[in-house]
Parts: sequence; C-alpha cells; structure tokens
Amino acid sequence: MMKPQVELYDATDRDGDQTLGVSLSAAQKLTIAQADDRFGIPLVEVGFPESNAVDDAVFAALRGQPLQRAKYAAFGKTRRKGVRPEDDPGLRSLLATQAPVLTVVGKSSPRHVVEGLRATTQENLRMITDSVRFLGQEDARVIYDAEHFFDAYCSEGAEGRGYAMRTLRAAADGGARTLVLCETNGGQPPERVAEAVAAVCGEFHDLLIGIHAHNDRGMATANSRAAVLAGARHVQGTWNRTGERTGNADLVEVIGNLHLDGYATGADGNMCRLKQHAEEIARILRQPKIPNQPFVGERACAHKGGMHASCYPLYEFTDPGTFGNRRLIVGSKQAGLSNIRELVAHAKMLEDDLRARVLADPQLQRKILAEIKRLEEQGYRFDRADASLELLLLRTLDAFEPKIREVCPPVVHDVLGGETSATIKVQINGTQEVYHDVCEGDGPLGALSNALQKALRRKYASLEQFRLIDYRMEIAPGQEGTGSIVDVYAEFTDGEDTWVTTAASVDSIEAGWKSVVDGIEYKLLKDERSRLRQRASAPEDGAAES
Repeated sequence: MMKPQVELYDATDRDGDQTLGVSLSAAQKLTIAQADDRFGIPLVEVGFPESNAVDDAVFAALRGQPLQRAKYAAFGKTRRKGVRPEDDPGLRSLLATQAPVLTVVGKSSPRHVVEGLRATTQENLRMITDSVRFLGQEDARVIYDAEHFFDAYCSEGAEGRGYAMRTLRAAADGGARTLVLCETNGGQPPERVAEAVAAVCGEFHDLLIGIHAHNDRGMATANSRAAVLAGARHVQGTWNRTGERTGNADLVEVIGNLHLDGYATGADGNMCRLKQHAEEIARILRQPKIPNQPFVGERACAHKGGMHASCYPLYEFTDPGTFGNRRLIVGSKQAGLSNIRELVAHAKMLEDDLRARVLADPQLQRKILAEIKRLEEQGYRFDRADASLELLLLRTLDAFEPKIREVCPPVVHDVLGGETSATIKVQINGTQEVYHDVCEGDGPLGALSNALQKALRRKYASLEQFRLIDYRMEIAPGQEGTGSIVDVYAEFTDGEDTWVTTAASVDSIEAGWKSVVDGIEYKLLKDERSRLRQRASAPEDGAAES
C-alpha cells in the first residue's frame, strides 16, 4: 500500500530569520536552501522581497542558479486597502522574484481586519481574491496563508468561524489550489485544530490543505500532527524551533513523527541524515544544538541512571539510528555496574581481549565506576564527553600510553581586542626531544589547539584533517564567584568522526588545555586502532587468492 504523501515547506529563511539573536545573510539563506534541496524538502521559502535587500539578493541568485529539486517560494501580503493589485508594490515585488511558488498571506479574523487593516470585512475578501488572481496570472504556484485562522474559527464564535471559511472561499475563487491554515498565536490545542482542519477538508475537498503552527503553548508539533491526521497534506515549519517568540513547528519533530505515522514526505530516503541536517542548519544559523531535541539531540537516547542503562530497550520507542542518532550509555555518579558494562561493551578504543576481561570481572567494573565518581566530585561531568570517558576507561585499566608529555605548563597571551597566542613545550612518544611552538588562534583554546597540532604534525600527518569545531565553558553546578570550578567541553573532528572531551579546573585555561590534549590523544589513538584493524584484516603474505 502506498504511503499518503505530505508536502513539507521550510520557512527557516524567513520565519527562522525572525528569531531573537538570528540575522541571516544572503549567503546563509542560500546555503540553507541548498541544504534543504539535498535533504529532500520540496518547498523552501527563502524570503520576503518587499522587506529587505538581503532577500532581494537571494532571489537574484536563485534566478541565475535554481535549486536542483526543491522549489523556492517568495512570501508577501495581499494587496493594500484601496489599491489595485497591479499597482500594489508588494504584489509587484512578489512577481519580480520570478519564484516558482508565491505565498501570499491574508487576514482570517474579522476582528483583525477591522482593528489591524482598518478595512471592512467585505473589502478584505476582495483583497484576498484580487491578490491571488493577480499572482496566478503568471506561471507560479500560488499558496494562500490564512493568518490567525484558528483564532477566528475556534475562539471568535459563529461570526469568526463563518468569516474564516469565507476568506478561504475568497482565496479559492481567486484560483488558489493550496490553502494553509495558520495557527499564528500558537494558543489552540490539538483537538480544536483537528476539528477545524476536518471541517476545512470537508468543505474544500478538491484543494490541498496545509498547517502552519507556532509553538507558544508547546503544541506546534502536536497541532501539525493533528492537522495531518484530520486530512491536511501540507505542513510548514522551521528547523530547530526557530521563529518568532517560541518558534514554529520544528521540522525535525514534524518529519520524525510523520515518518513514524507512516506518511511519505520526500525526505524519506534521507531519514538517517536527519540529525546531520539539523546540526548543519544550527551551524549556519550560528545557534547551539539543542541537546534534548527529540529524535536528533545528543540526549535523545542517552541513558544515565543505572536502571535505565540496564534495560535501555524498554526506555526507547524507536531505533535512534533511524534518524542518524546513536544510543549513549553515559557514566556518572548515578551510574551502576550495568552502565559500566554497557560503556565497556560499546567502547570504540578497547581491544577485544581487554573488553572481555572487564565484562567478566565485577571488581574492574567497580574500579571504573569509582574513578568516574571521584572525578565528578572534582567537578568533571562525563555525560556529554564521549572521548574523555573512553580515555578514562583506558587510564583506569592501565591500558593507555599517552603520546604527549607536557614539559612545562603552556603560556597563553590574550590581548584585549587583539590576537590570542599560545606557547607550548611538549615531548612526543616518550622521546627526549622538546617541541617548542607558538601559534595564534581564535581565543585561548584555538591558540592552544593550533600550537599543539603544529608540534605533532611533524610526527603525525593525519592531524592535517584534525580541527577544533566548538567549545564551551560552564560554571560547575553549585559554584559561584571567581574561585568556581569551570567545566570545559571541546568538540573535534577529523572529517570522518566527531568527539567531545571535557576537563574541570578553577583555571579555565588549564581545563581547556587538558581538553585539547585529550582531543588530540583520542585522535591519535583512533588512528592507531584503525591501523591495527586494517593489519589484522589484511591477507597474509603469499596467501592464494580464491
């Protein structure tokens, strides 16, 4: 049986750009649109041409180089009161974009028409019909967005409900084949949304009905899902909860739920890239990843309590790998031996014979657990630092020989408003030769990382691909003042994998240095393990080929 199709529409470039603290450039908007195109989002709203020069630059770029599969949309408003559509600068700006999809928003509530537009309800109906018909004369697809539809239909009595439906009829009379119901204030619960959508689908059964939900009551995903279950087949949203106030429906949650409910979205073939795509958009927006984001957050399938870790399948509703995520069994003071066994069983850097020995020896397991608790009492937190936790396992089991030995503490020169530089002296691989290097970088951790890489690249060419991609410093819980313990988290990549290290100290530079050292030690250990595996799997010399 074919899955029912739901059309996705990403409004991140416009609605997401209205997030407090976000200001997208034309290049960033184009990058998001291109990423959506690769991921399989069919419709991407890239801007509001009447509002700013940045959006005009985006449309100009897309006219010269359209997206490969996705269609891009321009957003605008119905004509102004008392102005003919052909004379309205907003509608003319929409047409000038030459976008294949034109989305026009109009008022659904009589109260909003009278108080907001200062127009009569009859004139508003004419504004809607005129605008949609004018835009439809071109070859573009016209989508009508019914702003405040649910406020009018659900909260303004019989007059509001009747008028909201008449505005949709006005858009349909103008030629709109897609009617999007906007839950603009985010205040309606799913049962009311479902009732309204079912009524609209019954009245306009030959048109495509959509939903555009905001999250002011934390119900945007639930409302989007309720709308689809009631018959909507078009869903608008933004990535990672961006948008006005508390944001729009999160496309991560929308896509994940539609997939589980058995709907096709166009992105089905890339479902295993959902986490990667959400993180890519977060980087473009310069927003932090959401650790507890459903489906893709690093905590989404992280098990910390002993009872949870001991039978984690009972605490997961689906396989995290479906969405490109992974299960984390984390070590902490709340952990039990079941956590330790899971950590050991899935540790990437443990050799198999040592892994088997630890899994069979409760005494070794208790030793690891005691070391985790000891360091957490000093301020360390390992639940977000996979690489540091693996190195802790190896160190506790006397199975780790570090490549880097500090000859003397590094020195950081940080000039206010100027460059930051770091000076290091280290020995490598147990030799007596001292590597003395100085490097600049973006902040203390960047400078320390660059200096240490410069020293080690003489011995390890693979560090050319190694880089620090993110770090953050946090005051440990319960601490305050200048003597507080600082937790540093550093994230690294080598182009293939990413990993996180952590350290804690009252000196943030010292904690950062330890995090950088661990990050590079983990990379070198990873490369070493990879070489050993390749050597073990290679055929013996002289072996006959079958």
